[in-house]
Amino acid sequence: MSVSVSKHVGRLANRAKRQAIASVPPVRRMARYRHDRRVRRYASRLPPLSAEDAAVVSRLRADAIHVTTLGELALPGTAELCEGLERLATALASRPPLPGGTVRPSMDELVADPRVWQFGLSERMLAIAENYLGMPARYYGADVRREIADGEAHDVRQWHRDIEDRSTLKILVWLNDVDEDGGPFAYIPVDRSQEVVDRLHYVAGFVSDARMRQVEPEQEWRTCPGPRWTAVMADNCRLVHRATPPRARDRYSVTFTWTSRHPVKTMPQAPMTDAQARRASAGLTARQLACLPPALQKQARR
Repeated sequence: MSVSVSKHVGRLANRAKRQAIASVPPVRRMARYRHDRRVRRYASRLPPLSAEDAAVVSRLRADAIHVTTLGELALPGTAELCEGLERLATALASRPPLPGGTVRPSMDELVADPRVWQFGLSERMLAIAENYLGMPARYYGADVRREIADGEAHDVRQWHRDIEDRSTLKILVWLNDVDEDGGPFAYIPVDRSQEVVDRLHYVAGFVSDARMRQVEPEQEWRTCPGPRWTAVMADNCRLVHRATPPRARDRYSVTFTWTSRHPVKTMPQAPMTDAQARRASAGLTARQLACLPPALQKQARR
């Protein structure tokens, strides 16, 4: 089976699974039962947290979002991460805009300094992710991007809710100062997000501003502007959200993502060569390797 056919089959399977969970009560109940059982089984093995990290997890559980800075989080490897991200942002700034409004580094550039890609695999960060998710985490690396200030609302610049899992944890970090015209992260508060989902009969896909205004007043929309190194921690499976289209200036960011190891949707992965996979996983412990997507684990061991 070709790669393109395999991806198409995977998308169809994911869509059918989501539709069944959303619309067939027995399937929804069984999915909830399996999820709750995994959480109960892992509860006694959750990594311990400091009081500060426990407070972060508590805020995420209550609000599905916590806005802070990399400096306040003080995670291991932060200084090295910032150095690497500055180099990548500088490289992206010198490149011409591409169709679609997004510019990313090549995979070789992204894994050239593995400390950037591996940032979310520190024991402390995994402890935060697993305590929030309630089970072992799967980590998807770093997504560095430059969003062109064209004001266009397409793809994730439209309202949606992530469908990878029942809960996910993402940390979105601004690599430049982001104001209201610079394309901040926008969301509907978690309690109202569920009401929006119910009113729209939402399962997946994108919702325009015009349609959103019909079900949720614009004064209830929230944004997360901030200076460089602002860190938006969010569960985008619980929040209806979007990347606001930047208008006045390009937005530079990096996103780190964690799901459970039994996600509802199989996450697409940017392809890596075996050499790139070995670079991305260099020096990882057995526990850290176990957090990578299965295909990447296999490549890393070749």
